Order: sequence, then C-alpha cells, then structure tokens
Amino acid sequence: MQEVYQSIDSQAERSLSRCRIVVFSIIALSLLIFSIYGNSFDCSWHFDDEPNITDNPNLHLKEITWENLKRSLFSDRNNPTMPYRPVACLTFALNHYFGELNVFGYHLVNIFIHLLSSIFLLLFIYHTLNLPSLRAKYASQSYFIALLATTLWAINPIQTQAVTYIVQRMASLAGMFYIMSMFFYLKARISETGSKKIIFFILCFVSFVMALGSKENAAILPLSVFLYEIVILQEDAGSYLRKNRGVFLIVCGGTLLLGLSYMYFKGGNIFSFLNGYENRPFTLTQRLLTQPRVTIFYFSLLLYPLPNRLSIAHSFQVSTSLFDPVSTIFSILLISGAIAFAIYSAKKNPLFSFCILFFFLNHAIESTILPLELIFEHRNYIPSMFFFLPIAIGFSNLLELYAQKKAMKHIVSAFIILLLIGVGHATFMRNFAWKNERSLWMDAIEKSPDLSRPHHNLGRYYHDHGHKNEAILEYQKAIEKPVTNRIDETFVTYYNLGKIYSNFKDYEKALYYYNRALYINPQFPHIYNDIAGVFDRKGNYELAYKYLAKAFGLYPDSIVTNYNLGLYYLRKGQPDKAIYHLQRVSDEKQFGEKVPLYFGVAFKQKGQLGRAATYFKKALKTNPRNIKLYLHLAEIFYRIGNYKSAERETGKAIILMSNRNIFQKILDDLQKGGQSSNLQPKADIVIPLIGKLCLRRSETLKEWGGLLKEKSLRFEGE
Repeated sequence: MQEVYQSIDSQAERSLSRCRIVVFSIIALSLLIFSIYGNSFDCSWHFDDEPNITDNPNLHLKEITWENLKRSLFSDRNNPTMPYRPVACLTFALNHYFGELNVFGYHLVNIFIHLLSSIFLLLFIYHTLNLPSLRAKYASQSYFIALLATTLWAINPIQTQAVTYIVQRMASLAGMFYIMSMFFYLKARISETGSKKIIFFILCFVSFVMALGSKENAAILPLSVFLYEIVILQEDAGSYLRKNRGVFLIVCGGTLLLGLSYMYFKGGNIFSFLNGYENRPFTLTQRLLTQPRVTIFYFSLLLYPLPNRLSIAHSFQVSTSLFDPVSTIFSILLISGAIAFAIYSAKKNPLFSFCILFFFLNHAIESTILPLELIFEHRNYIPSMFFFLPIAIGFSNLLELYAQKKAMKHIVSAFIILLLIGVGHATFMRNFAWKNERSLWMDAIEKSPDLSRPHHNLGRYYHDHGHKNEAILEYQKAIEKPVTNRIDETFVTYYNLGKIYSNFKDYEKALYYYNRALYINPQFPHIYNDIAGVFDRKGNYELAYKYLAKAFGLYPDSIVTNYNLGLYYLRKGQPDKAIYHLQRVSDEKQFGEKVPLYFGVAFKQKGQLGRAATYFKKALKTNPRNIKLYLHLAEIFYRIGNYKSAERETGKAIILMSNRNIFQKILDDLQKGGQSSNLQPKADIVIPLIGKLCLRRSETLKEWGGLLKEKSLRFEGE
C-alpha cells in the first residue's frame, strides 16, 4: 500500500513539475514577445491593409447582429458570393467594433495570436520529444530544446511581416490554428482512453477548419499530420505505408480535391488559376523555376535574419531556364538532395527528417503553380515552425558534451544568450521600418532600388499627406523602374499623376496621364470618372457626360459616378434621370449636404415644391451655414406666396454673407448663364429679395446711427 501511495505522490509531483514548466514557459514567452514587439503598437496601416480592412465596409462592424457578422464573412468585394478567409475577417470586424480603425487593438490581437502560436508550438515539441520512441534520446533535455526552438522561431525578424503587418494576421492566425490542430492530433494519439481520443480528434478537426478559414494554405495540414504520423509516430514508416496505402491515398486525394474544389468555386473551373498569369511578368514555367531559388533565399533569411536583408518588397530575378541564372539548377539540386536525404534518414533520425520535409511541404502551395507574387516573408510563418528544432538539439548536445568542462559550457551558454539577444534586438529594430508608410517604403527602396512598387507607394504617401511635388518625383521614378510585380502595375502611377495635375488645374497634363493609364487598363471605371471631372471643370459638359456614361457602364454601383451623373442631369434640366442616379447614393455621408441639396433641386425642377423644401431643410441640418440652401427655400416660399417666410430665409442668408467677397461670389453664381443656372436659386426671385432686405437694413442702420448721435449729444450737454 505504501508503494502505491509513493507511486501516486511521484505521479503528482511529475504532474506539478510539468505544470510549473508550462506556466514558466508561458510567462517567459509572453515577456519576451511583448518586449520585442512592444514598439509595434503604433505602427500604421500598410499596403494591403487598405483594400482588406480600412477601405472594406463589410468589416466596419458597428453593431453585433447576425447580418453584420455574416457580411464580414463575405468581405471579398471582387467575389462577394464566396466566403473570404472568414475566420480572419471576423476578427478584423470585431477589432473594428471595439476600436474602429485605431491600430493599437489590431496589433494587440496580432501579438496575442503570435504568443498562442508559440505556446502551442512549445507544447507540441515538448510532447513530441517525450514520445516513447524519442524519450530515451531527448526526454532529459526536452524542455530546454522545446523552449529554445520555440523562442528562436518566435523572435526571428522574418516573422515581423506576419505579426506587425496587420493584414497578415491571416497568415499568423492560420499558423496558430495549424499548430493547435497538430498538437490536438498528437494528444489524441497518445491518449489512453477512448473518450479523450474522441475529444482531441474533434478539437484537431475544428482547428483545421479554423486554420483553413484563416488562409487557404492551411489546406496542406492533413498531409503534415500524415507526415508526422509516418515519420515520428510509426516505428517502421515503410511497413505502415504499405499497410495503410488506402489511408495515404485518401489523405492525398482529399487534399487535392479540397484545392480543386476551391479553384472551381472561385474561378469557375479547376484551371482558373492559370488566368492569373496573364498579368504577371513571368510564366508558370518561369515561376516553377524561380521558386527553388526563393526557397533557398527564405532558408538563408531564417539563418541570417539581419534587418538589412528583410523587406516588404524584394527584387528577385526570374529564372528563364535551368541555367539562367545558374543558381536555378543548383537550388533545385540542393532541395531535391535535402528531401532525398530526409527520406533516406527518416528511420535513423526521424525528428531531423520531419523538420526538413515539413519545411518544404508547407511551401508547396505558395511556391509552386499559383500565380502569386514571387516572394513574401510572411509565407515562412508555418513552414519555419520546426526549422530551429535541429539547431536547438545541436545546442543541447553541445551543452551535454561539455557538461564536465565548465569553461566550454559557459561559452556555449553565453553564445546562446547572445544569440537570443541579437535576434530579439534585430526584430525590435525591424519593427521601426513598419512605423509608417514613409519608413516602410524608403526601407524597401534602399534594398530594392530597381522596383517600381516602393517608389509608387512612397509617392502615394507624399500624395496623401499633401506633398504633391515630392509625390510627382516618386511617381516618375516608379514609371522609370524596370521591375514590376504586374504587367499593368504602372497604370495606377499614371492615374495618380493625373489626379495630382488635375488638382493643380493643369488639365492638359492631367489628361495626358489619365490617357496613359487608360491605355494600360481601359476597364478601370475611376479613370473615366476623373476624366469626366476634368472636362466638367473645363465647361465641356457633353464630353464629360460621354466619359461618365463609360464609367457607369463599367461600374453601375459607383457612388461617385452616380453622383456626377445626377449633377449632369440636373444641369440639363432632366430631374427624373437625376433622381434615379441620386437615389443610388442617397445613404452616403461622404457628400455631406450635397445629396439632399440636389434632391431638393430635382424636385424643384419637377414643380414639387413641398418635397423640395423638405430636402433643403434636411440638408440644412447637415450644414446650417450653406447660404444657397436658405436662398432655395426663400425662392420656394416666394413662389407659393409666403413672402414673409421668403424674407426670413433671405435674411438668414444675408447674415452668413460675412464680407463683400462672399456677397459678390453669391451674386455671380446666381447670375450664371447656361446649364449651371439650373442648379442655382432663381436669380429673378432671390436677387430682388436680397436687395430689398439690404436696403431695409441700411435704412435701419441710419436710424440707429441718428439715435446714437442724439444720445451722444445729450451726454455731452450733461
């Protein structure tokens, strides 16, 4: 009996010890990660953040209702019928609900996701090292190895693109659920009771679905789990594969079917992804040849992650053949050799083989046939999860080797500490590049001066902040640079130059750049709308209408196009057509009082004066200092015979005419001829009203002046 109690006490002590280890690890990782990423909380929005988050109304959750939450799941405006990374997008919507577009909350969530990924990675490695087949070799150092491998992964500067870059929560969230799924699979496999197995298998599947709902590259997870099963959990991989050939085919076939189904539903057929190559500066063959070199480059970044080697935009030469550049063939041979070696040595050194195969397997989706851009650092978030495990084992072996040689042991320990400090400091410094768009793109220009995109985005930063001349300079450089990520990439640069020159009222240059943009991309409706704006300001309303009609044909739901068409038809005196277009923008607040003002003008043209007055009063609630709104109301009251109210509204307008210049401008607008007169209050009604009230006020002022003079003389007599 005493032996039983001693056994129970021993088990309890081991359980408590493991609990303390886990708690300490969580605290240590939390302190480390929040210290290293503590300078990222105020990093601004960047690049893909805008179309995906800041400019995406589907994610601007203001009230938690089922309809609003459902809308956030379908946030791809190019394909609103299909869910788009719904798990990640739901978290963005909830972020907006609690903090709108304040970046602090988004960064906080991103860092917590990275922390949870690190914790589950540590637990997975720790439990793996304590498996019966690996326990004898690694159990004594399992905690040290797991913590060091996880820390080296978590603080590596390459992860900043998945953590600090807000929109790449999609990658880090997928990574978090990915490693959770693998951890729950491991727990299910080592659980002794059937009920625990079922619970953990369910958690494994749910985590897989959540990972897939965060980003599509998680589709490779079943193959990673199967790889773990045959390399780590099975003592004889060959025998297991022969016996479970059907399971292997089901896993591979299921993964393939999942990918093909996604292609079919997204693009209409399973080869729809090939269409993406039409606008890339490389072919499918060239991408397949280039990606081995990119993968080797990723490998080097993980081992040598100095901030000056990291960038949001890498310039990478496309491989056009096996020998151009010659590093292509060497990269292919190196990767093929690494995979062959991992398979060959799987039985002798399963852990090392698994780490190699996992790295290359999880680059398979984004580094093969899909027409994605060639290189992005965040693509390493999942593949690099076990990258540092062999390195951690190597350090552990060194410490064990020099256990009796204190001097060497201290040297190795000091090296590990300095390595962690150096890598952590590099991550901390890398975050400064992400502070704002200017710092990020200047960093990219310094590292890849031949790329067009960094100059364009730096120009856009200057453009948005009112530095138009600096913006023009950067846009011109972007046009001159030879390397682009898309064949039509420069059309946006030409378009933005057109907008700047339009603001400068240099309409000839504006039209030149707009037409250059139009030549590259004739299907972009905003260009037609902006060209229409140029002709409108030049007074050529018919030519403006021609371009507006093209813009409307390409994008009938465009708010700006419908607004401008409504304005055009009001000038033409066609209120019914104007109302049709204005109704399509009636809920938009970006135009302030303009939409209800023009509704009022439309109904005034139709002779429905009561409805017109209602809209003018509605517009006044938005902007009570709009002089012409009072004059429109004065006209309406005069036309229905309510002269007192007409004078009252005219008086309010006169009060707002605070100086002669404003007064003169109002009079000039009222007396404009041509189509513009259809937008103005009727001059033959309101000008006499203004004159009458001004004359009356002038006489009153004379009386007041005489009274003051009389009073002042009386005071002087006293």
